[in-house]
Amino acid sequence: MTSLFYSPGEAWASTFQSPVSWAILILLVVSSIYITSYHSPPRHYPPGPKSDPLIGNLRQIPLEHQERTFSDWGTRYGDVVYARLLGKEMIILNTLQAARDLLEKRSAIYSDRPRSVLLEELMGWQDATTNMRYGPRFRKHRRFAQQTFNRGAVRSYQPLQHQEMGILLNSFASDPTSFVQHFRRYGAATIMKITYGHDVKSYDDKFVQLAEKAGTATIEVGTPAATLVDFIPLLKHLPSWMPGGGFKREARKCQALVQAMIDIPFESVRDSVINGNAPPSFTSSILKSYCKSGEIKLPIEDERDIKGAAGTLYAAAEDTTVSTLTTFILAMVLYPEVFKKAQREIDAVIGRQRLPTFEDVGTLPYLDCLVKEVYRWHPPVPLGLPHRLMADDIYDGHHIPKGATVLANIWGMAKNCQSPDTFYPERYLEDPELPDPHSFVFGFGRRICPAITCS
Repeated sequence: MTSLFYSPGEAWASTFQSPVSWAILILLVVSSIYITSYHSPPRHYPPGPKSDPLIGNLRQIPLEHQERTFSDWGTRYGDVVYARLLGKEMIILNTLQAARDLLEKRSAIYSDRPRSVLLEELMGWQDATTNMRYGPRFRKHRRFAQQTFNRGAVRSYQPLQHQEMGILLNSFASDPTSFVQHFRRYGAATIMKITYGHDVKSYDDKFVQLAEKAGTATIEVGTPAATLVDFIPLLKHLPSWMPGGGFKREARKCQALVQAMIDIPFESVRDSVINGNAPPSFTSSILKSYCKSGEIKLPIEDERDIKGAAGTLYAAAEDTTVSTLTTFILAMVLYPEVFKKAQREIDAVIGRQRLPTFEDVGTLPYLDCLVKEVYRWHPPVPLGLPHRLMADDIYDGHHIPKGATVLANIWGMAKNCQSPDTFYPERYLEDPELPDPHSFVFGFGRRICPAITCS
């Protein structure tokens, strides 16, 4: 769920394996000729790389690490770059200033999401907060999340986080080589408890495995841009038995797994609320407001929203937690002098008789810089999630068209410093003006990750 944007890879290429697919391509070519002939972009659009006829800049975007290419474009063309991909308009924001100017200060028109036929309409993620179009339902989901991650609620989670960290450290001691699996259990245990009140004892937990299967299936089917269906929505009506329609069979399998991941934990909490033994959680607190005389009367739309918001909290939080902790381990292995310096600070301030706690925040300046550097060195979501512009706009003298997909190149913003590829926490002590990566790696404006207060 963290990668929802353009990555024209093998799934896209495999679409052209049949006469039917080639016929569709020819239709696309003819349509594109019309578009490029009669609707070519005006000269006052932001600068960008020259595009090819018909396919736009598709050939120039690599299969992996698109953020690096976009940063190169930023160096060549400027903070705001215009590109096309099979008739879809893209705006790439390569600087923190541009992202804040547009995605935050003008969030009223920059907070939508582009339509994703594959992810939402075929694979079952239509109720996920992250993918939801901007409007009343999205605002409802945000209210749910803000109740869960307001400052008072976040403080109440600290004992849980401290407890789970102790379990994580014991797991390292008993089996250090399985650190990624330990991270996954830790991330799942914390957010599962917050979201569903469920205790995760091991990585083999049934709810954790449901989510893992759904996530794996989502990746294997491919990102929305990996097939033509997001560029030609009519393809979703192509029978799955026809040549070129195989992606629909895989999408249906994924949809069943996604639905199970969303439904099964929810139903477990619902039963607990009815029986009067539900532990405190995001889901139970909402369901209790609908419970009267031992019965939950829940409108279908509200049920979908609660399920979708809860599933999003789990899927997004677990993924970014594992990514960040794995980056930390990599940095400590590659830069042992940083590890030793952080250890010396902890020993000097706290001693060796206990572990750091939340009460120690603010007393360990080097460790604080180290955490900032982890986020900067390898942001968990390098391109963030795509925004969609809801109205024509003007920025820095350039026209930005309504309907354009807007990307914040978070990776490029994080690399805007001296020796960007070096893991060097001291940079924040030497230059207090450097922006805190925590302020931008979790997104912008009304689409910022609601769990940022808990990270």
